[in-house]
Amino acid sequence: IEPKQFIGPNGKIAYSMRCSGMGRTLDACYQKAGEVCSNGYTIIDRASGTVAVPVNGSIMAAPQHNLAIECK
Repeated sequence: IEPKQFIGPNGKIAYSMRCSGMGRTLDACYQKAGEVCSNGYTIIDRASGTVAVPVNGSIMAAPQHNLAIECK
């Protein structure tokens, strides 16, 4: 999970991050958000879906989660 920094809608520093892959949940994004914003954060946007991942010569659907947060 590599947060990308941008300016949020309220002019504060915000981050977007993607938590994708087998076994990954939004919990991983929330944990990283807590590390990035030690004083708490506000969720700006959240989305979930699936992404195709090649595994042993076949294609499997893996979860993909996106989270955008703004630090308080």
